[in-house]
Amino acid sequence: MTRIPESYEIQKPLREYSNGHQPTASVKERYTIVVPLANPYTAPILLELASAIAGKDNGHILALVVTSGYGKEADDRVDQIYKIIRAVRKWEDTCEIELVKHPGMQVAAGILEIAQQYEANQILLGLSDPVRGQVELGDVAQAVTEHAPCDVLIYRDSDSPGFTRIVVPVGGSIASRVTVSMGVRLAKGTDRPCEALHVYTNHRPEWESRMRVEKMLASVRGYNIVQTKVVGGINEADTVLGNIGENDILVVGKSERSSLEKWLYGNTAQRLLDRAPGPVLLVARSQEHSADQAQNRRRLSWLRPVLADIEQDQIVWGAQDTAAPSLDYFVLIIVASMLASLGLLLDSGAVVIGAMLVAPLMGPIVSFGVGLVTARFRLLRQAAVTVALGILTAFAVGFILGKLVPLNAPTQELLGRGYPSILDAGVAVGAGFIAAYATARRGIPAALSGVAIAAALVPPVNAFGLNLAFGETRLALGAALLFCANMVSIALVAALVFFWLGMRPRRLPNYRHRLRYAAILTTLVLMVPVLVIMLNFGRRVSTERISDSAVKAVLAPAQVLDIAVVDHDPVVVQATIMTSDDLPRETVNIAQDILSSDLGEPVKLQVIVHRVVEGSISQRPE
Repeated sequence: MTRIPESYEIQKPLREYSNGHQPTASVKERYTIVVPLANPYTAPILLELASAIAGKDNGHILALVVTSGYGKEADDRVDQIYKIIRAVRKWEDTCEIELVKHPGMQVAAGILEIAQQYEANQILLGLSDPVRGQVELGDVAQAVTEHAPCDVLIYRDSDSPGFTRIVVPVGGSIASRVTVSMGVRLAKGTDRPCEALHVYTNHRPEWESRMRVEKMLASVRGYNIVQTKVVGGINEADTVLGNIGENDILVVGKSERSSLEKWLYGNTAQRLLDRAPGPVLLVARSQEHSADQAQNRRRLSWLRPVLADIEQDQIVWGAQDTAAPSLDYFVLIIVASMLASLGLLLDSGAVVIGAMLVAPLMGPIVSFGVGLVTARFRLLRQAAVTVALGILTAFAVGFILGKLVPLNAPTQELLGRGYPSILDAGVAVGAGFIAAYATARRGIPAALSGVAIAAALVPPVNAFGLNLAFGETRLALGAALLFCANMVSIALVAALVFFWLGMRPRRLPNYRHRLRYAAILTTLVLMVPVLVIMLNFGRRVSTERISDSAVKAVLAPAQVLDIAVVDHDPVVVQATIMTSDDLPRETVNIAQDILSSDLGEPVKLQVIVHRVVEGSISQRPE
């Protein structure tokens, strides 16, 4: 960027406005950018950048100085900024600049008030004294970004004398369209080339990634001046940094992920802001602006919110990324399987829940649902392979741990997954609905953690491996049935949710493809009643259905200590009693009939008798 000259030349005086000024109608029609100025060194750079973005013809820059009082120090600072503005106005391609003084103790509040009052299109902030590798936005920038009525631009300067190229890292999201639009506006204002840089992973071919980027660029006004560059890489931030120099300005979008998502998956924008050798322009969308844009993009109704074409494309692109296996996927699968297996062995529900949170199987299963509703065979195949590899990995971990840590008897956690019921499938249906809805609705990502717990995808696979290692075939088959029911329920319900949100199968080219798609749908739909029937036959008998009072009345006067189901195929109930008398077999048969009636199937009753022997007390002679 051009630096401020040493001497300031005075031109015609600029108008000054206080907090009570109301803009005229002509000001409202212009492209207005609020530029808070506090540092005389960065002030000319920010004003020049704002002029390039706003445009010389209809641009309107509000040079804002927030003062904490009316003393000499405040007047000197305003006068210094005033002189800088006069000098900047002499440069070519500079739009109209107005000085606005706003008294107040809170800088962020003053910026927001002026932006609201002048109906600004954007706010341009400059980072004060950024240290490369340790760049922080600060409290003012965070507060303005969170509450601004318009988009916020945050500029991080560098030691380079200027920039010769504009580089915009892009993906397939709506945020990329916003940053590209800003890059186009900056390129037109500075007469510099603009390049859209896309990083694709090795599992995706280059031509497909380039096609995605070009499709996204086609929806941006002025996209014809943007050059496209597609490069392969594992880490997006490192790949972008390897393709730029100190004379390139990066235009990146501020991450909208939550703090937990940034910690888990990283924050690319922050890494670029820290490590980029040249200047960086961070684009942060205001919450109000984003909500208005989303409302305009969607044709909403109360019962059937339909996703726009752009949002559907974004879901498909995200599903394609999630469906592909990666090193992170297998690492998380192994760690989750180890935690789940240990939790099942220790009979610890807390450890099992921790494994559910780590497990990444939900992503490819939902991606399978996206492929199912859009008739994308490649996505279906890729998601199915990823899920299958995850299942094999989880099974192997469970089986190996089962061989290394022998168990005398199955724990309650293993028994709970060895005898699934139709209720377990109902939980999976709800999990699949929330997973798909949260994927389509970016405003509710926090629900995914609850979905991971509810669906419980990895523990049944580990239970399958552990039970096979222990020789418990019946329990192993029950755990496998539970996982299959969960997986099919999630995939089908996710597809139905995406269909409800407006996604439809794409047109298939020939009869063979249509027949293939129909076969896949028919197979999955027919699996539902089969799984329901198997879950009904494979249910675990619960002691809650046993009438304790009736059994105790039949066995009286014996004292019943415990009644428990010790086996389920066939059902064996064990009753422990304490008595001093003999127990007739007819009494045992009557109690067995009562149990069979309660459970609705034949029951074998085993009675464990603790014989009580009472001694007599003899009186001693006096």
